[in-house]
Order: sequence, then structure tokens, then C-alpha cells
Amino acid sequence: MANNKEHELQYPLGEQLPALGGTLAVAEGVKWVRMGLPFALDHINLWLLRDRQQSPDGQWREGWAIVDCGITNDATRSAWEQVFNDHLDGLPVLRVIVTHMHPDHIGLAHWLTEQWGTPEQPCRLWISGTDWNAARMASRSTIGGQGSPARQLLWFDGAGGARPVPAALGR
Repeated sequence: MANNKEHELQYPLGEQLPALGGTLAVAEGVKWVRMGLPFALDHINLWLLRDRQQSPDGQWREGWAIVDCGITNDATRSAWEQVFNDHLDGLPVLRVIVTHMHPDHIGLAHWLTEQWGTPEQPCRLWISGTDWNAARMASRSTIGGQGSPARQLLWFDGAGGARPVPAALGR
């Protein structure tokens, strides 16, 4: 059933959409990122937020927080690399925030934190304990994989999930 009030909605950006591997500024310090999905739902909306982080010595670092990650596949990694090259204004990613444990939201969390973290300046994952644990359990589960570990990994790869979520990401 259609909503009879739908015609009253106004979309401030109209029909504008960010290109894959691109961004669209929606407010000061907020960039909209769209990544493709190989499903009926063909995209996910992700966000870059200007961020600051204080180091142990009290100095402030300017950078970005990524909100949600996209699925684990080569196309999404490539699109992120284009964003890194063209849309971060020369600033680092300071943290990755995952809103929930679905593969299109957490899929590349491990890769993003590894890309931007160093021993001196880690890029930490921010996720609720419940969702982090659910993602770890799902990545180790036999549900959907049905059978051998190799078959399970193929199933998770096909669903865009990350291979088992490293324990280090939960710190």
C-alpha cells in the first residue's frame, strides 16, 4: 500500500547521487559515499565524518571517521581506494564505526582498520559488543555454509562477509 503523504516529501539533494568511488558533501564535514552490492539491493549508503582524535601526548589529529564499510569484495576495496585518493583532503582515517553486523556494514572493517592503522596510531573499530560478538559468531558458524570449512568460506565470500573477524578488532 502506497503512502498517501509521499508526495509531500522534499529531498534536499533531489536526484543527486555520489558515483561509486566518489562522495557527495551533504553538510559541513559530512560526505555521503555509495558502494555497490551484488544483490537485489544494489547499493549501500556509507558516510565520512570529519573527526579529531587526541593522542596520548595530548596532541590533536584531524582526519575522518568512516561509518559502515561495504562488503568484502575487490570492487568495494577498489572504490574505497578511489575515495582515499580523491576525497579525504589529504587527511587520514582515524576510526571506523560499524552500525550493525550485517556483511554490507561490517564486511571491510578489518581491511579499513589495517589500511589506516599503525602501531603508533591505531585505526580502531567502533561497534557495539553485541554486534561485534554476533559478527564473530556468524563468521565462524556453519549456518549457510553447510559443510566443510572450505564450503563455508565460499558461502561467506559470496555473501560479502569478512572471513572470521579478528579478535584484535574488538579491542
